Amino acid sequence: MIVCSCNVLSEKQLREAAEEMRADPNGKVPTPGAVFRHLGCRPRCGSCFPSVIDIIHEKGSEETGGAKAEPATLKRAAGR
Repeated sequence: MIVCSCNVLSEKQLREAAEEMRADPNGKVPTPGAVFRHLGCRPRCGSCFPSVIDIIHEKGSEETGGAKAEPATLKRAAGR
């Protein structure tokens, strides 16, 4: 499924790029901007960012046993 229509990036491409970045010991944290750069493009309108964030962090959650943080927990942690 196409997630970013500006750059025509699929869910699979985004997930694989984030996975490659996590696997690289000298790699960067897979943020949306970093994932786009890893794929050789840059964000344009940004309307896909909520979906991109969910996709790139979904794999990390699966690796830690599938536990997803609740949105309230994320907000509370971000406020610290």
